Amino acid sequence: MRLAHVRIHNILGIDELEFDAGAFTVIEGRNGGGKTSVLEALKSVVKGGEDVTLLRKGATEGEVVWLFDDGTQARKRVTEKTQTVTVEKDGVKQGSPATTIKGWVDLLSVNPVDFLRADSKRRVNVLLESLPMKADQDRLRQIVGDPQLRIVGDHALVQIQNARTVVFDDRTGTNRAIREKEATISQLSATLPSESQVAGGDEAALETELAELDEAQNSEMARIDNKLGGMKASHDAEIEGLRSEIARLQHDIATRVAAFAETQGRASQQRSISTAKWRESRQPIVDALNLIRANRDAAVRAQTTRETIKNLSSEAEALRSDADRQTAAIEALDTYKTELLAALPIDGLEVRDGEIYRRGIPFDRLNKAQQVEIAVEIAKLRCGPLKVICVDELEMLDSEHFEAFQAQALASGLQLIVTRVTDGDLAVRTLG
Repeated sequence: MRLAHVRIHNILGIDELEFDAGAFTVIEGRNGGGKTSVLEALKSVVKGGEDVTLLRKGATEGEVVWLFDDGTQARKRVTEKTQTVTVEKDGVKQGSPATTIKGWVDLLSVNPVDFLRADSKRRVNVLLESLPMKADQDRLRQIVGDPQLRIVGDHALVQIQNARTVVFDDRTGTNRAIREKEATISQLSATLPSESQVAGGDEAALETELAELDEAQNSEMARIDNKLGGMKASHDAEIEGLRSEIARLQHDIATRVAAFAETQGRASQQRSISTAKWRESRQPIVDALNLIRANRDAAVRAQTTRETIKNLSSEAEALRSDADRQTAAIEALDTYKTELLAALPIDGLEVRDGEIYRRGIPFDRLNKAQQVEIAVEIAKLRCGPLKVICVDELEMLDSEHFEAFQAQALASGLQLIVTRVTDGDLAVRTLG
């Protein structure tokens, strides 16, 4: 059923107007010339209710008549007191005209121009309203691997996108944890000594040998001190006994003192030699003992480090398994979305991050022809069996958009009644 002819009499600013409706009907003229009145008159037939402003000023009655190519006629009569709508076919009135008309149209569909000029959020809302879909929530939870997953959104595409965002964010965190553990493993591995650096030895034997050397040195020092002490005591006794003979024995005392000083020098020299030998013998043992202790501590630290690396490696492997599972879930969600989108009449269309995309390209970056094609197809989905769409203010489109819009409209199978501002009087022309 296609709209074939329209007649408007005493409605809004229209005194009398008749025109045949084509695939693309353009109502044009200067501003204030009645273009919008024509569209509002057409819409009044399907809007229902009563609008006291419809009757042309000064008139007592008016009407809007739609004639269809199958002999159906819809008429809205308006008087100062009443407004009625009737539907006839081949001259026979149909019952429940409001219900009949409601089945024809969806309030004359979505205005494609409004869709093109809308912001991203409004476009997405219109698209989702036009393409109702329900997602299998159990399938979403199974894909994500979380039976308690909270499904967010009222539309399948939104629910899938939100689930994908949850998994994607989880995978991002997992991969970050993997990188952190791998960096820690690398740093710890760099601190491990090579096998050649770990020396062995008998720690107890070296400690015993060191103790024996220390004891021998102490004994030698005691012997020297004892011997020197005995000699000094004898010397002091002789000096005391000879004090009375000091004058006579002065030379002898000096000689003896010199001799004793020489003995002290030899003792000091012997002490130095013994100390040097002790240190020379002791130091390698101390070094070897320190090396054993250092290697023992290093071996303990190395073992602890190896255990830490082993644990971190196991954790990193588990995280990599999580990341692989999350990647598979994202791919499965994308596949599920592709399955749903494959059934849509608009190829390659999807909603992602609150914006319409087509084949991966945001709506605002599509060329003019593709933008118009989407707008017209969405309007087509909502226009009902009658497939009539009224579009006001078409002059808001630039020339490229207008040409693309007209070509798409003619190819769509819809009937569009549009208004466009020109410099002339009110006129109607049709294409197709």
